[in-house]
Amino acid sequence: MLLKIVRSLSFFLVLVFILALAGCGIGPLDKIVSSSPNYEGKWIAYSGYTLDNVKNHIDTPVFTLTLTPKNDAKTIYTADLSAYNYQFTTPNNQPAIQSIQMVGDSKEAHLDFSTALVKLVSVKDLPGSVDESNPNLIKLNLENSPASSILYDPKTDTLQCMDQTFKRMDQSNSLQATLDQYKKDVKVATDKYLEEVGMAANPKTKFIVTYTFKDDLLKGED
Repeated sequence: MLLKIVRSLSFFLVLVFILALAGCGIGPLDKIVSSSPNYEGKWIAYSGYTLDNVKNHIDTPVFTLTLTPKNDAKTIYTADLSAYNYQFTTPNNQPAIQSIQMVGDSKEAHLDFSTALVKLVSVKDLPGSVDESNPNLIKLNLENSPASSILYDPKTDTLQCMDQTFKRMDQSNSLQATLDQYKKDVKVATDKYLEEVGMAANPKTKFIVTYTFKDDLLKGED
């Protein structure tokens, strides 16, 4: 008797799974199998700041992407895309040297990195539609440009656009939090670079760096 019950229960579970795969819409299992991608909301892309960035004077922008659903037949989504960057505001776009003094056989240079956040690019209400053959792909209306596609990865819940990986923005990884991390990355990378420069100098030079970041332009953007 018990064996029959177990067999019947197993058969029922298999039947439910088959019906769900067939699109019969049975409960939460159907949502797992056939749920559509969730593009809505604000996304952010930040690839970090490294020692190579300092050496090569490369500053990778911070991108934000907002996807909003539309109700008309042709435009499925609109995208708001912005790019931010820290730029030096000191003369010649270089760190300002406050003072240099000798301490034994070493030099201590006090530098002031004074920067401001600048919005480099901002594109509003860019129309886009979902690819009929791939529900994870949104094609923006950019005349078939290679950068006009937004690909959603359901496994990692990320977007791929313009060779950048976008993560969902929330309270834990907001624009302000990302830029706070950027400032930490700048300090670590620059300290490492100046340490290498100082060790190669004759006599060896020790750099003590003072960092100043101005976020006045950031207010109202988060």
